[in-house]
Parts: sequence; C-alpha cells; structure tokens
Amino acid sequence: MRVLLFPGYVGGGFGHISRCLVLAEEMVKQKWEVAFVLGGAHADRLAAAGWTVFRPPTKPLLGRLYQRVEEALRRSRPSPSYLFFSDLSYQVVRDGFHTARNIDRAVRRELAIVDRFGPDVLIGDTWLLTSIVGRLANLPVAQIVRAGIHPSSPQLVWWRSLPSQLFPPEIVPIFNPTLEEWGLSPIERANDLLAGDLFLVPSIPQLDPLPAGIERTHYVGPLVRSPNPEDSMPDWLADLPGDRPVVYVTVGGGANAVRGLDLLSLWEAVFAPTDWEVVISTAGQPVPRRWQPRERFHVFPWVPGAAMVARSDALLFHGGYGTMMETVRAGVPSVVLPFHTEQESNGRRLQENGAARLLAPDNDNLQPVTCHWEGGEFTVLAAYDLLFQSQHVRDAVSAVLQEPAYRSSAQRLRMEQAVYGGAAAALEHIADLVIS
Repeated sequence: MRVLLFPGYVGGGFGHISRCLVLAEEMVKQKWEVAFVLGGAHADRLAAAGWTVFRPPTKPLLGRLYQRVEEALRRSRPSPSYLFFSDLSYQVVRDGFHTARNIDRAVRRELAIVDRFGPDVLIGDTWLLTSIVGRLANLPVAQIVRAGIHPSSPQLVWWRSLPSQLFPPEIVPIFNPTLEEWGLSPIERANDLLAGDLFLVPSIPQLDPLPAGIERTHYVGPLVRSPNPEDSMPDWLADLPGDRPVVYVTVGGGANAVRGLDLLSLWEAVFAPTDWEVVISTAGQPVPRRWQPRERFHVFPWVPGAAMVARSDALLFHGGYGTMMETVRAGVPSVVLPFHTEQESNGRRLQENGAARLLAPDNDNLQPVTCHWEGGEFTVLAAYDLLFQSQHVRDAVSAVLQEPAYRSSAQRLRMEQAVYGGAAAALEHIADLVIS
C-alpha cells in the first residue's frame, strides 16, 4: 500500500501534521509506503527524521506580496489576543487560494507529485485541495476531520448565534469556475472542499458530537503520540518534587496571532503568589534574555509534551487539538485560554464535560476588522487585550486543582477514549476503502 498524506500546514502549527505523522508511523509498522506533501518550516523537521517529503515550490510572487502586506498590518496595530471566525472559508484566504489561477497551479503541482509517487490512496487533514486532486487522479480520498468542519454537518460555532458584524469570505466564485473547467461538481460552501470517500474523526463523540446517520464516518479516538517509556526523561522533569501540585503551561506552536503578547510576564503574575511547581513551554520561541530563573518556575522553549501532561496535576493551555487530546488520554483537568474560535470550541467541549474551566472573551470585547482580497471584503472579529486579570486565571487553575469533580470528569473522558482504536483502527478503515 502506498499512501500520500496532505496535512494542512500554512497556519504554522503542528496539529494537522502530528495527526498524519501518528498514522504514518503505524503505516510503516504495517509495511506501507508513505510520503508527505508538505511545505513550511515543519517540512525540514520531517525530512530530517527520514520521511519522504514532497515540497511545493516556493510561493509565487503574489503569495509573497500577501505575506508582506499581512506582516505590515500586524506591525501597524496591536497584536490581537483572540480571533473569532465562523467557518472554513477563512482558511481559504489564509492558505493563499485567492484566485482561480493560484488554485489551478497548486492542483497541477500536486497532481505531478501524485504521478511521481504513485499512491493507492490520498489522506488529507484539512488541506483544501486533497479532494480535488483525488478526483482528478481517480484515487480514493480519506479525510481526517473534526466535527465542526465535517462536510455533512459543519458547525464550528455551536454555542452561540453568529454576530451580525461577521461576513465570511465569498470563496465559491473563486473555486467554481476552475472546478467547472475540470468537469468536477461545484461547491456550495468551503466545507465541500473536504469531500471524501472516508472520514476519520480523530476524537470521541463526547468532544466531537455529530448527528446520527452520517455515512462513511468513523470515530477513531485521539491521534496523538504516546510517551515512549524507552526514552530518557529529562532530569528536571524526573526531579520535580512530589509534595506540591505541578502545573504545565503551554500555548502551542500555532498561536502566531498572539506572538506580540508578553505571555511570560502574565504567567509570572499568575503563579508567583502560589506554591505550585510551574513548567512553562514557550512553544519553540527562545526564552527571553530578561528572564531570571526563580524557584518553582521552569521555563523551556520545548518540553516532552505527552510526558509532561502525564506528570502534571493541571494544565493551562490554548485549547489546541494535540494538547487537548493529551489531557484527555492522561485524565488531567485543565484551564483553557483560547486564542481563536476553534480553540474556544475545544475548551467549551471540555468544560461541558466537566474536565476544564474556559476563559474566553465576552461578545462586547470583540471588534470587527475588515479585510480585503480578490473575492471582495470580509470581516473577522478580534480582541486586542488579554481580558483576564492574573487573579482570574489563578482562581481557575486553583479550582481545577482543588475540586475533585474536575479530575473525576477528566478520568471519565480518559476511560471513554480508551475504547477507540486510534491509528490502528484508522488504518483498518483506510485498507477497507482501498480494497473496495
């Protein structure tokens, strides 16, 4: 079996890539041949680890110009602390599919990769062209999708009505002329770009509920890497004292929108009055030179995430998929401080299940921001300040540490996820798809 994986990567985070990597590692065990179509900084990371990586060519001039404009906008106004969007159409703009010409070029490049590698099946994880490439190449397509973006029932924002100031990008006129030229069915909304022959939900129904009766869709449970017991544990992690609570703080690798915020000073203000052991990851960013080591604070650019979660009594995190699933698998309660809509959705699901406290902006804190692209204007809502006093964050962490119900609920989720087969179950469904 030859498999070509298409993880989303433009946002800068590792979540989509990580899920595909978990599948790829299981595929190698089954003697399947695997390759990735991947750009961005993480392509080097996978290639260095020995994976076959087909990289898209350097962005065309138009894409580079957009990048420069976006950087200039970030410099000219405060860094947002939270972004509210409603659906997958915003990703179309973010990923650079601004014109029919861009789409045509990208699809033709990926078809050339398909011809070169000769896969039996394509697997996409929120990469918006996978379905198009699969249909043009006459190959089966499996999609890794969360419930909020499933083509049959997309509802990313489920806890409130959409604000009247929110106007998503009009992406249908950008895609449909090109789809028509290729003889493919038109789309009605962005989520139709994730069409496939098989859908794998990398979660559990309690955290990613879908209506009954959706076809060709299977829950497989968390697709996150397990701590390897053969790996040596860092000395500092092994030496954490056992007589004080351990709190792990991380904002994940995809929090690019809030890079301008001084989060380290916030964490210092939150935890200085406590006697907790606090481990802080700066998500790969260098530890600032101004940082002075202090007792009970452990600050690192990177920590072994799964092992750190398992060692923790509580987490403070951004609501990203990978860390969320690590907390669920370890049965550890958390506080979620999201930086955008999808992360808020994750935090609300954890809170709904009694395993977390969520700290999210109120509607009054969100301001409309008008953006321009080839398809016209659209709006996103943004908050520009961290809207919580350090006392609020500290009280939330204290609650999940001290109130037994949070840990009990987290342990319940741990047991509920354990019945799903993870990557091994996903591979069975993929094999059935190819055989049929």
